[in-house]
Amino acid sequence: MPPNPAPLTSPTAEDFRAWHRVQSAALAHDRPGEPVPTATALQAELTTTSTRSRMLLWLVRNANEEPVATATLRLFTDPGRSHLAEVRLTVHPAYRRLGTGSRLLSTVTEAAAQAGCRSAVTEVMAGTPYEGFLATRGFTAVLRLTWLRLALDDIPERIDKLPDVPHPGYRLTGWPGVVPDALAESFARARQGMDDMPTGGMDFGEVRWDVARVREIAEVVARRGEQLLTVAAVAERDGAVAGYTELVVPREGGGTAQQYDTAVLPEHRGHGLGLWTKAEMLRRARARFPGLTAVQTDCADDNRHMLAVNTALGFRPLRRTVEYQLDLARR
Repeated sequence: MPPNPAPLTSPTAEDFRAWHRVQSAALAHDRPGEPVPTATALQAELTTTSTRSRMLLWLVRNANEEPVATATLRLFTDPGRSHLAEVRLTVHPAYRRLGTGSRLLSTVTEAAAQAGCRSAVTEVMAGTPYEGFLATRGFTAVLRLTWLRLALDDIPERIDKLPDVPHPGYRLTGWPGVVPDALAESFARARQGMDDMPTGGMDFGEVRWDVARVREIAEVVARRGEQLLTVAAVAERDGAVAGYTELVVPREGGGTAQQYDTAVLPEHRGHGLGLWTKAEMLRRARARFPGLTAVQTDCADDNRHMLAVNTALGFRPLRRTVEYQLDLARR
């Protein structure tokens, strides 16, 4: 490996196949039994970006041109988050403990500093050597997460009945893809319900929501070949979105879906809208995508309310991860 690997500027089809080999081997080793993204899905994830961020890619090969490591650096361009960089680094299990990860991490964090970022964050499996690897390189643990999985065959029958429980003053609605025009403004406002989500000590910054942003997120999901479903609770008094939940379904419409945001505006909390919308989402997802086998989500360990909602729906812990942060000004 050269001392300073250069980012990929024009990745080829072979580069993406090599990237997939590294990722597949690492996932099989580190998270056995969990699904591995297809090569097509992985390439779409790496190449489909929004106007809110840009991505740099590194693919490291050894002297025999075998792929040994990958890294991504997401640089946020929003005014409220332009200080932040997100790092994802993977080393093939056969090439670990040879210095590859250390040199690649140094290269990537240097690129973040040169881009003007003050913080870099990354996520690793809890209780693994990755934590020590980061701690000895100046990273600090800032947020602990529990990833949960719901096997759709195990959904209790009562969940199908939850949407029929009266919630006076509210009604449920939903849509695939981009939010309908009639709800766009209030849905953008409802996204502010994520503002007080637990972020630990992370230098998360400020996300500014507007109609253009929520539409672009849906469009990015579609360009990746995935399908976005949203279920919302609407207040009868003004027809505005009070809370919502989102689900992203894989391109093929089967396998494991990923839960995105679930939020309720502060003035509408205490009515069970989070549980109501998530239960309705599960019912609709099963009906629309019979090939789905599971739903996966993550939740900050400090977010006791959402952990309780997920547990009530039948989600069970899958793994635990830790978000680490590097103060680039102190490197």
